[in-house]
Amino acid sequence: MQPPRIPDDEEARLLELRSYGVLDTEQDPRFDDISELTRYVAGTEIGIVSLVDSNRQWFKSCVGAPLSQRQTPRDISFCGHTILQRQPLIINDTHEDDRFADNPLVVGVPHVRFYAGFPLISANGFTVGSLCAISRQPHHLSDQQIKALGRLALLTLQQLEYLRNSALLAASHHGTEVERLRSLASERLTSLERLISRDQLVQMLDLMFGMELASPFSLFRCYFRDYERVNSTLGGVVAEEYMNEAARRVLAAVPRVASVARFADAELVVLLPFTVEERDAQKVADRILAFVNHIYRCGNQALSMALSIGVAIHSLNYENSEAILADTSMAVRMARRSSASSVRFIDAESRVAARESYRLESEIREAVAAKEMEPFLQPIVDLTTGEPVGFEALARWHRHDGVVMPDTFIPLAMECGITGDLDLIIIEKALAALPLLALPVPQRQMLISLNLSGILLEDEEMRRRLLALIDENPCPPGWQVQVELVEDIFQDSTRAFSIFLDALVSRKVRIAIDDFGTGYSSLARLISLPIQAVKVDRAFVIKLDEGEDSSRTFLRTIFTMLADLGLEITAEGVETLKQREWLLANGADKAQGYLFAQPMPLSDAIAYLQNLDYRPRALSVEPGRIQALRRRRLRAAFRMPFLGGRRSSD
Repeated sequence: MQPPRIPDDEEARLLELRSYGVLDTEQDPRFDDISELTRYVAGTEIGIVSLVDSNRQWFKSCVGAPLSQRQTPRDISFCGHTILQRQPLIINDTHEDDRFADNPLVVGVPHVRFYAGFPLISANGFTVGSLCAISRQPHHLSDQQIKALGRLALLTLQQLEYLRNSALLAASHHGTEVERLRSLASERLTSLERLISRDQLVQMLDLMFGMELASPFSLFRCYFRDYERVNSTLGGVVAEEYMNEAARRVLAAVPRVASVARFADAELVVLLPFTVEERDAQKVADRILAFVNHIYRCGNQALSMALSIGVAIHSLNYENSEAILADTSMAVRMARRSSASSVRFIDAESRVAARESYRLESEIREAVAAKEMEPFLQPIVDLTTGEPVGFEALARWHRHDGVVMPDTFIPLAMECGITGDLDLIIIEKALAALPLLALPVPQRQMLISLNLSGILLEDEEMRRRLLALIDENPCPPGWQVQVELVEDIFQDSTRAFSIFLDALVSRKVRIAIDDFGTGYSSLARLISLPIQAVKVDRAFVIKLDEGEDSSRTFLRTIFTMLADLGLEITAEGVETLKQREWLLANGADKAQGYLFAQPMPLSDAIAYLQNLDYRPRALSVEPGRIQALRRRRLRAAFRMPFLGGRRSSD
């Protein structure tokens, strides 16, 4: 058996753990709910919220294992190993792992055969424990299950932080031991002495290029994707502390020989000497992502620290600092086109692609200025009947060589910062088209669903222009406007954002979360905001054809949560009858996808409404049977009391 080693930051880690004030406290239904959901999502017998103390692991919650006491010795704990890393520790079969094969928890009660531990990393960067799924049989987790359990670990930390913040608030007028401990723990991460300036980095690069015997090195350009949103919504002071926290995490991730510079408002640059192999540079980049890319809490705000990293390696192939900095800029622009945190290395192919993107970027700016983009309309249908209940307006660009698809121009528009202007063009044209769309279906209840990008939502002037467009284009009888907001934007708890949502509601505009499940939603925000609908991302729907129980279990869990909140469910990307049947039987209300119709220009959308043959036939499932299936699925699915009561939609 291999006992877990003690982390280098153990003293500060223990101070952080004890600052929560939860050790040796009574059981809490909120944490039991999380443990129950953990084993449900993982498909295991046991779910645990474990906190690693100095000589023990103590269970704030343990569901599925009748333990005589709520702790085990640290030197035999699995979680003692989990807290040593930033990624989940997953052991599919303990009998095949030399570290654990003869562990007392494996050979004796509870006979651990499978273990998955997800680190609980505090807002100050310390790993205080883990969220565990345990089975007495060998087991395997899908990528979707791992992602879901990672989100549950974040929820666990959110509950711990809530308890700590409540205790600190209660004791704010008379210094307490909890507050002192938290202050001591925070001191370990406040030093930014190793951070250098942009000028210092450039001078260092110039010196290295000017040396007679040049040394190889790698240069990492780290762009923090949410900095602009933080700056515009929460202000410069919060944005500066956000970047300070980013710098602390990067400094903790890179080797001591590396230099880290604050290069621009949203950028840090890492210079790593003597690293010329791409695989070695990739390891450092992966470590940066692992250390940095988790939620940062600032007051009651949960802020994403997603980042894009561009890497250039100098193996005596660059002539000066300007050249390599230009290449890292090019590489990070390529990385930013991914929807998630990512790493890109510069090479000849990337340079060609970057030059092409610069040309395309210029054309996009001109096209937006000339309002050349057009809305294509994709039907949203009632899953039971297959009949249309509305359309989603999607951007298309008619260029001289044909229609350009959004996955080509939207990422570039985001880089240019013009997605807000693009949104307003599509919205203006879609609203203007409503009278024509209404002609074939007079008085019918229909939706026009409009996408709002983060840039539009964060710009007060653009929000005013959107409201003006809604006021200037009243809906025909029976029609209603719905706006789709990306999931992450709901972390914005500013008064201005709340006023904007209220202004939409006062105009009878429906509010929907788009691509649900791919971002970071606070459950409290889901309950408190005037949301009426959720659009489940197509990535989950595609999995239904693969026959994996894990993805179906995850979807059922999502549907149960949404049903508890009284939210309407629309499934995106439905392409097969099998997907439709499953969604219908498990509680989805509406859908859109190629099974029903592709996005189409206005003239085709009008013809679609005029011609019933365009519509798919209803499934040969009796309505009574559908409702029975839904009720049975929802009863069987796990209920989550901590979400609060069911709220009715407006």
